[in-house]
Amino acid sequence: MKKTYLYLSIWISSIGIFSACSDFLDEEAKGSQVDKNFYKTESDAVAATDAIYSYLISDADAYNLWSDNFGGLFYNDFWELPELMSDNAVSKQSSPEYQSIDKFQVDAYSIRVACLWRDFYTTINVCNTVIAKVPDISFTDEIKKNQLIAEAKFFRALCYFELTRFFGDVPLHTVPTESVSEAQIPRTSVVQIYPVILEDLDFAEKNLKYEDRLGNGRPYALSASALLARVYLTLGQKEKNNTYLQNAVTKADAVIPAFPMGSYEDLFKLENRFKGERIWEVNFNASLSQGWKGNQFLVRLLPKMDTEKGGPNNAQGWVAATDNLYNIFEPNDTRRDVTLFKSFTYTDGSTETFDAPYFCKYWDRIAEPKGNESNATYPYLRTAEMYLIKAEALNEINQNPTQAAKDALNAVRRRAGLGDTPANNYADFKKAVLAERRMEFAIEGHRWHDLVRMCTLDEIKELVGTAKPGVVPREANFLFPIPNNDRIISNGRLTQNDGY
Repeated sequence: MKKTYLYLSIWISSIGIFSACSDFLDEEAKGSQVDKNFYKTESDAVAATDAIYSYLISDADAYNLWSDNFGGLFYNDFWELPELMSDNAVSKQSSPEYQSIDKFQVDAYSIRVACLWRDFYTTINVCNTVIAKVPDISFTDEIKKNQLIAEAKFFRALCYFELTRFFGDVPLHTVPTESVSEAQIPRTSVVQIYPVILEDLDFAEKNLKYEDRLGNGRPYALSASALLARVYLTLGQKEKNNTYLQNAVTKADAVIPAFPMGSYEDLFKLENRFKGERIWEVNFNASLSQGWKGNQFLVRLLPKMDTEKGGPNNAQGWVAATDNLYNIFEPNDTRRDVTLFKSFTYTDGSTETFDAPYFCKYWDRIAEPKGNESNATYPYLRTAEMYLIKAEALNEINQNPTQAAKDALNAVRRRAGLGDTPANNYADFKKAVLAERRMEFAIEGHRWHDLVRMCTLDEIKELVGTAKPGVVPREANFLFPIPNNDRIISNGRLTQNDGY
């Protein structure tokens, strides 16, 4: 595997995707040169927008599994790294690429960090192309035209929001980048990036309304509202701003009635994709994009088992849960056995006990008993988070849990088969929300962001040190380093985060 990552050349080459997207559901191979006259018709605009979904899943080298360029934003490490870099999960790989994340020893030469950075910016460039080109194309239906722009703005906002959570200040590109020199810009402060995020999501919230392009992996207007709730919570906590926190509550309240929660056990079954509390999810399925469409949940998360006795194929067990995570669940919590397992009973009745708890949340044993590449979706936004955003925000605003805050937390607890929270003051309720999020969203990519938002460095050290003895997070770990190779390519314009 190459030890350098030239994201700029990959990012710029992403422009080539659009000329190959004449039919999104029957897409040709990527990589052809851009026709300067491509962006002329309504079908061109649809193809350009549909290309965004390819970059969420398969990205720049969709057919070469062993290439450093393989995989898209959600196929790769987006959901895994925040779990490894926490008290939730450990790497079972010997490779330093993941061990360094697990042990909080990541540096600016990390291939995994460089991949994450690249995946964000290739996706952003595709979005920027849609936002720049589609307004000049004539449409018979302006609602459809605005829908396409709104989809691009939703995903651009998502990418910049997540970029700032991982890296802090980052380069802000709002127009297509077609050369290396155009990509060589300095970092923009988070304070200046957030207005772009909010403006994009406001547009998406108002314009995601063309019925033929809603759902099945495409965002709804309320998907933008839900992401706004997450953004406002993060911004409100960061700036200690009650107006932002109240906005988070308002957005969460708008979303909750439209996406009712069902049972936790059924939530992750394949038959329930795009149903119930799934506000927006990544569609790892042949109905969107092309290339390697299945996800890697089962390959990465399930331990190696005996396939001849009914175990899943290609289970590598690269990530395991900490015992600390397994033990935090209350005895009656129905989420534990949906999320984690310590053993497996084969078809011949024999049972294998594993060396650690492993994550089984995404394994539908009825629909996909042999595992391997899976059609399970990645639930980026769901209703349980809206309840817990509301609970957290109200507790911060009032410096005490109101009844509405308790009701929101208890809605999630009751669904899990638990009684109401006993927490009755600010500090205890904050800890209760943090713990609830840990159990509810294990291996969904939330944990490190939750710790950074809700805990001091000393509190994080205690939590992580208890789950992973000998591992000591540093203040620098609140952000990832800016990839070293990209700093070199920038000709000194990209500064480094403190501590790296």
